[in-house]
Amino acid sequence: MPEQRINRWKMVTDLYTSLGKSFMALGHQVYFYIHPEAMTENALPQLTWNCVDHEHFDYVLDRFAPDFVFTWNGSSIGDETTATLSQAHGAKMVFSEQGWFPQKDTMYFDLTGCNGKCSTKNTTWAIPEKNGASQLLAARKKYITQAGLNKLFDVDTCDIAEPNLSKPIFVPLQDEHDLNILLDSPFKCMDSFVSFLCKTYPRHRFIVRPHPKYQKPNLDNYDNVELVNPRIPMFEQLSRCGIVIGLNSTTLLESALLGFPVISYGVGLGTGTGVFHDAIPEAPPALEEVQINQENATGFLYHLICQKQIKREHMAKPLEILKSQLFRDLKQQLNWNVLSR
Repeated sequence: MPEQRINRWKMVTDLYTSLGKSFMALGHQVYFYIHPEAMTENALPQLTWNCVDHEHFDYVLDRFAPDFVFTWNGSSIGDETTATLSQAHGAKMVFSEQGWFPQKDTMYFDLTGCNGKCSTKNTTWAIPEKNGASQLLAARKKYITQAGLNKLFDVDTCDIAEPNLSKPIFVPLQDEHDLNILLDSPFKCMDSFVSFLCKTYPRHRFIVRPHPKYQKPNLDNYDNVELVNPRIPMFEQLSRCGIVIGLNSTTLLESALLGFPVISYGVGLGTGTGVFHDAIPEAPPALEEVQINQENATGFLYHLICQKQIKREHMAKPLEILKSQLFRDLKQQLNWNVLSR
C-alpha cells in the first residue's frame, strides 16, 4: 500500500481498536480483520486476523458470525466487497468517517453509508424544543472560541444570513481525486466548476480557495477570480464574503454553521435537509433568490453536532459509547442487552 494509505489505515486501526475495547467492556464480543501493514501497537493480535485482501474474510465471517461489521467510508472497491460479503452472512454494515466540528477531533457512524450515501440526506431534522437551541448555540460558540474565530464570527446566534451580494462569493474547491468528487459531484474538474460559475454569474467576484491537498488545480485565468493561498486557514477569506458556493465538502457545512448561506452542487450528507440551497448545473439559482430555511438548517446542524458526531477520544470510553448515537442506532437494529461491568 502507498505510505499515505498505510498511515490512514493505521489511524483507523487505532480508532477501531479503542472502540472494540469499549464494546468488550460493555459485554460484547469483537474481532478484527486487518491488513498486516495497518497493524499498530494498540491492536489486539489475539483478536485479529491479518490478511492483505478478502481471501479469508468469508471464513472469519462464518466462524465469528458478527451482528455488525464496521468499515471506514465504504465507497472503495474493497469496502464494497467487505459490505457484500458481510451482508451475505447476515451482518449489518456500519460505516464511519471523519466528523465536522472540528474534523480532526471527531468522527461519525452511519448504517447506510458516508458522504453522499449517508442516511442524513433528504431528511428534515427537528431541533428538540427543550434545551435544543441552547445546546446548539453552546456547541457552536465552543467551536468558534476554541478555533480563535471570535473576532470574525458572531457567537450569539445560530441564524444563517441572507446573501450579501455586495461582497465576493467564496468558492472552496475540492480534491479531484476525492471519492466525493469522483462519485457524487457533477463537476469532476475544478476548472470546469470555476468556469461554470464565472459564466453563470459574470457580474460577481469570486474568492476561490484550492483544497489543501490539491493546491494546484490548473485553473485558467479569470478576471473576476481571486485565487487565495490554501495553506492559510480559510476563515479570514470566508469572512470577507457574502455567500458560499461549492461542491459536496465539509467546508460547506462549516460555512453554514458560521452563518453563511450556501449553494451546494453534488450529493452529500446535507443534500435535501434544508441546510443548503441544493442546485444542479442545468438550473443554477439566481443569487438574490437564495433562501435558507432557518428551522431546517438549525435542526440538521443540531443533529450533526449534538447527536451524530462523536469525539475520537470517546472511542476509548465505554460510557460515552453507551450514550452515543452510534449505540442507539445499533440497539434499534437488534434487541441488545447491555452488560456493563
